[in-house]
Amino acid sequence: MMPPLAISWVISTVSGYGIYGLQIVLHYLRRGGTQAVLTSAPSITLTPSLTQLRILQIFELGKKFVGFLNENPKEFLRFDSPVLHACGNDFSGFPNQDRVWGRPNVACAAIEQLNFGEHSRKVAGNYDYYIAISRWNESFLKSLNVGPVHLCHQGIDTTLFHPAPRTGLWRDRFVIFSGGKFEFRKGQDIVISAYKLFREKHPDALLVVCWQNLTKPEPEAFQLAGHCDTVPEAAADFGLQITPWLIERGLPPASFIDLPFTHNMMMPPILRECDVAVFPNRSEGGTNLVAMECMACGIPTYVANNTGQKDLVEMLGCGAFNTQRPVKLASGFQCVDDWGETDVEEVVEALEEVYQKRGDALKKASIIAEKVKAWEWGLQNERLLKIVLDE
Repeated sequence: MMPPLAISWVISTVSGYGIYGLQIVLHYLRRGGTQAVLTSAPSITLTPSLTQLRILQIFELGKKFVGFLNENPKEFLRFDSPVLHACGNDFSGFPNQDRVWGRPNVACAAIEQLNFGEHSRKVAGNYDYYIAISRWNESFLKSLNVGPVHLCHQGIDTTLFHPAPRTGLWRDRFVIFSGGKFEFRKGQDIVISAYKLFREKHPDALLVVCWQNLTKPEPEAFQLAGHCDTVPEAAADFGLQITPWLIERGLPPASFIDLPFTHNMMMPPILRECDVAVFPNRSEGGTNLVAMECMACGIPTYVANNTGQKDLVEMLGCGAFNTQRPVKLASGFQCVDDWGETDVEEVVEALEEVYQKRGDALKKASIIAEKVKAWEWGLQNERLLKIVLDE
């Protein structure tokens, strides 16, 4: 029988780690596994009804484990089977995951700040080996000699993200997509600066943003970069007030669409309406899931040629912003080594290229959409589970 598999981070369909964890669970079940365990309560999750029924008991058990940990703050959960842990900046992860122990403890790393101080060294001792989700992270982890490192890229759901006809409802607009939670490393300030310049020449442009975040970022890093002085305010209930902020930045209401928190399975129809997607992200520990999903839908996609995103440029051939200047270090950031500041003019040039040569751009995008099928979640997670369960 396949051994049990536990995941200590929060499952969700509106976050990168959350989608990652869900897809690992689903592939474990397809593989014949019967004991998938969550030690954190799942967050906002939307899946097809039959999928929801299949994972319902797993989610309910996760809530019980959280209840146990909350009611017994000195207790630990110990498993005689693998436990997957999130491993982010400073090698830390989600709350309570240091109270969950497995044999082995596997760190699934998405590290954006390449800092390895005293605290990082201490936490690194909790992990037996590492799963790196980009070659950038793989190289960093191997340089530290912290334990065996295996490269397993994240994937895309090809049943959802694939080329398909548009509705035609926005055919009179040139639709530009920008996605990722609002924070400094995602480069939304660069997107706005480039879009304002592009729109001066092309008033038919429409910017579609999916930027919601539960946490309001500090403005200092944005101010140092020089594109904006403020950040969106927190909303009264949850999330950010992005629409008022965009209007303050000088964008007319009809020039953009501000999407709310949107579940992963609801994104494909949105992406297929878009003519181009741009990601001038300053850093990605992984390869940038949202960009991969745009590519899978056959959308001309450009990413900053830095950090984990280099894998998309070098391995799949997507569009690249190659001018990457050093990023200024702001308080609240431990390290911005290897981060890149994309040139605004280069983003404008990419938008203009697609605008003027849409047919050529779509042909190139269709070739990439075919290539990215090899990064389907099942194929990627089969590699991961072979390492974790079959070694």
